[in-house]
Amino acid sequence: MKRFVAVTLAALMLLTVFASAASAEAANNSTLEIRGPVYNGSDINDILAKNNGNVTMDAGKFAAFFYDINNNVTTESLSIKNGTDTKDRTIGKNCLVYKTTIGQTNYKYADWGNYSVLGFFADKYIPLKSNDASKLAKLVVDDNTKRTLKTGDKLDLGQGYSLAAKQVDVNGKKVWLELDKDGQYVDDQVVSTDSGDSTWTCKLDKIQGEDSVPVLKVHVNQVFQGAVDSIAQIDGVWLIDYANAIKINSDDSYGKLDDVSISGSTISISNKDTFTLTRDSNVDIGQGMSFKVADSDDLRYYPFVEKTAGAGGNVTENTSGNITTSTGNITTGNVTTPIDNTTGNVSTPAETPTSSEAPTAENNTTTSTEKKSPIPGFGFIPGLAGLLSVVYLIRRNK
Repeated sequence: MKRFVAVTLAALMLLTVFASAASAEAANNSTLEIRGPVYNGSDINDILAKNNGNVTMDAGKFAAFFYDINNNVTTESLSIKNGTDTKDRTIGKNCLVYKTTIGQTNYKYADWGNYSVLGFFADKYIPLKSNDASKLAKLVVDDNTKRTLKTGDKLDLGQGYSLAAKQVDVNGKKVWLELDKDGQYVDDQVVSTDSGDSTWTCKLDKIQGEDSVPVLKVHVNQVFQGAVDSIAQIDGVWLIDYANAIKINSDDSYGKLDDVSISGSTISISNKDTFTLTRDSNVDIGQGMSFKVADSDDLRYYPFVEKTAGAGGNVTENTSGNITTSTGNITTGNVTTPIDNTTGNVSTPAETPTSSEAPTAENNTTTSTEKKSPIPGFGFIPGLAGLLSVVYLIRRNK
């Protein structure tokens, strides 16, 4: 009997451990609803009348929209306006209007000034051309943390992009940097710290049909001799996901929003057809954005966007913002200008590092998507306790 009780208790403890782990995993992958203001009235015309004939939401009212609090920049709005066929629960043709216009925000590295930015259906994008909203790429990283690189070191910039220090020349006060994508060579540049602005602006051609598109900026602060290795210090990195750039076309459709108009720096999208805010429903209006309609005789609704929560309840965004470092030899690809440590000529390789300084990761625009327990060792402790209890009970009943 005692052995039966011991085995039963041990099984229950193990089930508790597994249930706790499953609950933690579910919590780390939960979906959050970010909603806008609630609108309520007897029908759509009543709601419009209460709002002077036009219901308009920007980032000040709808938290899902892109908003840069440091520079007070918002670009998106969503409106419902009066029309001849707007009545009861029906929104008339071209009476739901989504609009977004390119704004300006500052680089984290202050000396670079500002760059163009565009919110598009609650995600942050960078226009490939500063005054053209039709071709966009997401921001990978915008960072001004100081980091040191030795020859052979590389920074993992996120989304498959990395920055490698091919050689560091203290005497020449320069460093040879290389941009890779998914381990493949993209471009390289020798950056000097004693001439120019010490910034490498990498521009690429044939990005959604555009040439000379700035995709990467790196600022080298200084080059110095460490105890063992020659070291380059960078203090500014900016990168867009050019490999996954998108183009907005006039015939594109985004749920109910399917009438696209692009005019320079502005995108306007409205509905070609009427649609109804059906009672007790979620109405998809455009690319992850919906109206939730109440189960009520009155018309009551709010807009919302769903986001996935990572570890600790953090909302996962598309922009990484995190930089990690590693050491090793990088495949150079078609590279022709390595630095000689004494003359600047092509011949002498720089010293290979024996260690790597790990930088502090900084989130600039998003939270990390890495799945970790909010409390270090949280999943390990109950598991260990359960196993120790099993051992104790079995030994006690022998």
